[in-house]
This record gives sequence, C-alpha cells and structure tokens, in this order.
Amino acid sequence: MINIEHVSKQFGSLQVLEDISINVAQGDIFGIIGQSGAGKSTLLRCINGLEKYNGGSITVDGKEIAGLSQKELQLVRKDMGMIFQNFNLLSRLNVYDNIALPLQFWNQNKNSKENHDRIMELLDLVGLTDKVKSYPKQLSGGQKQRVAIARALVLNPKILLCDEATSALDPQITKGILALLSKINKELGITIVVVTHQMEVVKEICNKVAFLKNGKMIAAGKPEELFVAPNKDVQEFVGDSVEFLPKEGVNVRLFFNDDTAGDSAITHLAHELDINFGICQGKLENFRGTIMGSLVINVNEEDKERVTAWLSDRGILWEVIENV
Repeated sequence: MINIEHVSKQFGSLQVLEDISINVAQGDIFGIIGQSGAGKSTLLRCINGLEKYNGGSITVDGKEIAGLSQKELQLVRKDMGMIFQNFNLLSRLNVYDNIALPLQFWNQNKNSKENHDRIMELLDLVGLTDKVKSYPKQLSGGQKQRVAIARALVLNPKILLCDEATSALDPQITKGILALLSKINKELGITIVVVTHQMEVVKEICNKVAFLKNGKMIAAGKPEELFVAPNKDVQEFVGDSVEFLPKEGVNVRLFFNDDTAGDSAITHLAHELDINFGICQGKLENFRGTIMGSLVINVNEEDKERVTAWLSDRGILWEVIENV
C-alpha cells in the first residue's frame, strides 16, 4: 500500500529525515511516533507529495510519488484523505458544506442524490446528523474533528492520513475520536497512518508503529513489541525509564504479557529458587486489549545467574539495568 525506502529529506543544511524505511500494508493502522521535531509530520507530507524528498523512494499503490506529474499527484491524493490537529474547517460554511468541499474541488455537484446521500451517511458515521446546518463556531473541538474526518472520507479514499489529529483534544474526547478511527478502519477497510507524540493513541488503535528521533527511525514493529524492547529512547518515550534504583545488588527488569503474568511469575521465582528480592517498580499497559507489563526487581549479586536463567527458561523477557 505505502512503501517507504531509504527516504531522506533536507531543509537547506538541516537534515530532517535520514534513511527512513517503512512498509504500511493495506488495512493497517500505522503509528508514526516521536517527540516534536522528530520529522513525523514532514514524513507524512512526503507521503502525499506536499513535500519533496531528497533521496530514497515512496510508492503508494505502486506509484512513485516523486515521479508523478501534478495531475497524476492529484489523482493519488484523491485516494488519500487527510485530517489535521487544527481541523481546518471554513468558518463561513456549515457542516454539510464543509464536508462537501472536496466534491466541489473535483467539480462534483454536492447536491446530487448520490453525493447528498454520501454526506448524510458520513454524518451518521461520525455521529453528527443533528449538526448538519451548524457552523464551526457552534461545535466543540471533538465535533469539529468529526466533521474533518467526514470531509476526508467524502471521496471514498483508500488511505487516511492523520497529523496529530487528537493533540488539541482532551483525553475523553480523544478516546471517542480514536474509537471512530478504529471503526472506519474495520468497517470501511481504510488504511490509516497516524502521526502522533501521544503514546496513548498508539496503544489504543495502532497495530504497527515506527519510532522517530531526530529524523532517524529508532525502532519499528508492533506497539507491544516496542514496549518490551530494551531500547532506552523508546522506554523514555513510553514513560518506562527508571531513575531511582538501589545501588546495591542487581536490578533486573522483567517484561510480561497475558501468557506470562507478572504476579504469578515472581511468586514462583521466589518459591522455586528460595531467594529474597525487592520490588522496585512496576506498571501495566493495555495495547488494544493485550495487557503488557514490566517489573523491576533487585536481587543479590550471587543470585543473578540463577534468576536470569530461571526467567529465560520460562520465556520471560528480561534485562539487567546497569547502575549508574
């Protein structure tokens, strides 16, 4: 669907993307995450041709974006809806007419039966049938984003690009927007690419994710795989870094899921090895219904080899956290 190979991008002497390779398959909800300035939005704009990349290749449905004429690029963009952090609604137009804007761009009659029915179906999908004649100033932030989503879908795109679409919304409204995006993905079969700095967004709806830092791809895979990957940059981003640990002994971080329940594991560890240890830190995360957790324990130096061997034998991922 979207294939990105070794893409680089510079603004003058500033390198904003360096050797990025990502594959987004049909039906994915693919998250591109990282802090502000990581290059996420620039990469998204390269995908739809709003920015030119200096090296590498981006193909969408087999079409190389850099090699398209302006007319060909417009046709590709027709299959790519896009929503933004600030909604980008026209204040002078009501909800119906805002949704109809892409139709008018393509010289389609917004009031034809087919297009009218399409707009009303989308209003029903996003839960705003009662706001058809309302204007943006009469809507909440969440309602504005729902209008923007309906507008992005009006041309029946194959792909939906979301650039920090929930960053301006409070947590409860964000949950509603994410549930709507998940519904769109499942019911309409639309592939979604989500750019965000919010890990909660990734955990809630994304089945794949790429983590960018300073224009480079640091890690990629399933969100739950990144959660258990012992990568310092990723762990800091997801809030799993550790700062205050005992200086004595050995600190071991365990990663577990539904199949390797943490409470059961540490009970058996203590019982079977007949050792004492301290519990320093623990957390649980929900990734689309899959529970993932981490736990930091402090063991005596002489017990380290037995503990780590016991964990490995039972398929429990672990890492030793070096004291600094």
